Amino acid sequence: MGGVGVTSFAVTALLGGGPGAATATTLAAAPVPVLSWGPCDAADADDPGDGFECATARVPLDYRRPTGRTIPLAVTRRLAADPAHRTGVLLLHPGGPGNSGVDFARNSYDALPASLRDAFGVVGYDMRGVARSGQVECWNDKEYSAAVDAARGVPGPGALQTAVRQGLDFATACRERSGELVPFVGTGSNAKDIDLLRQALAERNRLRIR
Repeated sequence: MGGVGVTSFAVTALLGGGPGAATATTLAAAPVPVLSWGPCDAADADDPGDGFECATARVPLDYRRPTGRTIPLAVTRRLAADPAHRTGVLLLHPGGPGNSGVDFARNSYDALPASLRDAFGVVGYDMRGVARSGQVECWNDKEYSAAVDAARGVPGPGALQTAVRQGLDFATACRERSGELVPFVGTGSNAKDIDLLRQALAERNRLRIR
């Protein structure tokens, strides 16, 4: 899915439960994914020996039907460097739209302070619809580049009309090519995915998001 991700991030504590009782009730009915960790695909990692492991989490497509159809989320982790002083899990999230959390975790690991790498297992995942987690397809690269080039060539008042038309064309392509998944891609579903991952990682109040 086209777009440039925002790489600014904040550190917040994700506590157990949530502000909405309905959300907690829905998540309680969703099966917790079983993560079977193993080596990452050598073709999918810049450095297969970088210490990261990979797994797949199956989560509900539609959280209104928590025991219905599931979709796969690609997850990666690197264990805390100092297991004796392990504090919890640090989930690295790249923002979006369309950025790979698996790549973000791997590429950001060496930049983390040693104190964090020692105390926290580092985890990343590709959000639903992104990269290894079943990428939403709207325009292909050629179509996206053509739209960008066309927009650059429109002067003054015509720019707004061009942007509106291209937005409608893009939304239509999303519905036509990824209509089964698009209605379930968004902040609400991503937040519930994170909470299921927290449970799958056996973390209660110790998961932190960066």
